[in-house]
Amino acid sequence: MEDVVTLSARELERFMHVVHSSMEVRRRNQFFLWSQGNLQSLVPHEVLICAHGDYLRRNLVIEHFSSYPLPDSDVDGIVDVDGGLMIQAIRVWAERGEKALLVCGSDRESSVFRRFEAALYRHAFPNLATHGMPALNGSPGTYFTFVNLPQPLSVRQGYLIEMLTPYIHCAFVRMLGNERQEQYEIAPTDRLITAREIEILQWVRDGKSNQEIGRILSISPLTVKNHVQKILKKLNVQNRAQAVARGLSLQIIKNSVA
Repeated sequence: MEDVVTLSARELERFMHVVHSSMEVRRRNQFFLWSQGNLQSLVPHEVLICAHGDYLRRNLVIEHFSSYPLPDSDVDGIVDVDGGLMIQAIRVWAERGEKALLVCGSDRESSVFRRFEAALYRHAFPNLATHGMPALNGSPGTYFTFVNLPQPLSVRQGYLIEMLTPYIHCAFVRMLGNERQEQYEIAPTDRLITAREIEILQWVRDGKSNQEIGRILSISPLTVKNHVQKILKKLNVQNRAQAVARGLSLQIIKNSVA
C-alpha cells in the first residue's frame, strides 16, 4: 500500500500467531478452520474465495471457504472462470498493478465499485478485497478474495491482506499438493472414481442438469442423480460446484475448453 501503516503491538502479536498457525495447515479441514479462525483476528470476513492457476488462460481451480452455507447459484456465479466474481476480481486486481484491491459499497461513486456493483448486488455482498501471488517462472499463481469485511474498507485492511497473502498462499498450495498426492496413493475400491462417474462429473462441470446428462448418456435422470451422490461422497464435498472444484484440483477432470 502507498500509505505508511504501523501495526500495534497487539496486531504484531496476532500476525505472528496467524503466520505460525498457517504452517500447520495440511488438509482442507485445517485450512477451513485456520481461515475462519486465526485469520479472522486480523482480517474479519465471511467468505474467502481462493483460486490457483493461470487466470489469463482461464485455467483456474476456484474454491470457497465460508462461515455459512452459500446457495449453489451463488457458488456458480463465484467460480465461473468465464465471468464469475472471482475472475472479475483477479482481472481488475491485475489491471490496477497487483496491489490489494478494495471494493466497498460505501464508496458507490468510485469507478472500481461501479465495475463490481452488479455482481455484488447479485450475491448480496457489501464489499470485497482481493490480493494474490502472480504466476512466476512457470509456477501457477494464487489469488484470494475476502468478502463481507467490516465497513468501510480501510488502507489498514489492505495492508494486512498484502502482508498475510504469502502465508495464505503457502497454506493453500500445501493443501492442494497434499490432496493431489493422496489421489495417487492406493485407495480402497469403494473410494475410486469410476470412468462413468468421471464422465458425469465432466458434464456437471459444463453446467448440465441431471435430465440433460441422462439424455446425453441414454440413462435415466435418477441414475445420474445416484452417480452424482456417489461422486459427492467420494470427493467429500457438499454440492456439485464443490465436486467440480475438487475434481479439477485433483486433476480428475480438466477445465472445459470453450
